Amino acid sequence: MPISDDYIVQYLVNGTREIPETISWCEKSTEQTVYAAAVEGVEVMLESAYSRAGSHLVLRFRHNDDEFRIFEPAGGGWLGRKFSTEDERHLVALFRELSAAVSAQCAQRRVRAERNRELIREQISRRMLFGQRETPSELSDAYRDRIGVG
Repeated sequence: MPISDDYIVQYLVNGTREIPETISWCEKSTEQTVYAAAVEGVEVMLESAYSRAGSHLVLRFRHNDDEFRIFEPAGGGWLGRKFSTEDERHLVALFRELSAAVSAQCAQRRVRAERNRELIREQISRRMLFGQRETPSELSDAYRDRIGVG
């Protein structure tokens, strides 16, 4: 049985909303709405697509050379509020929920970065210039086991 689009989008919503988030998004483009995340080695992009029927959201999933997309269903009727099935209506609601969660996550990160500009600059510069080493408590369990620490 194939995995449903609803299930995949709900998974992304849940991972984005968790505290701390298990799915971390970043803005990929400032010219158009494009967000990107890496989930278990899969590149995930949330984009706005535009057509004669209006704008809609698209999720693009890429792993190595393989790719697939999930499109937000286009509504019909006045102001695009009619859908052919209740499943389409639910998927649209999930897309909107994901878009809001991703946007909020990125905005929060931007505000935090603005407030801590000097500290962030110092941390990144030290890591780049001096290869700042992590303490054993910051190392992953697998890495600690491999090097025999802890």
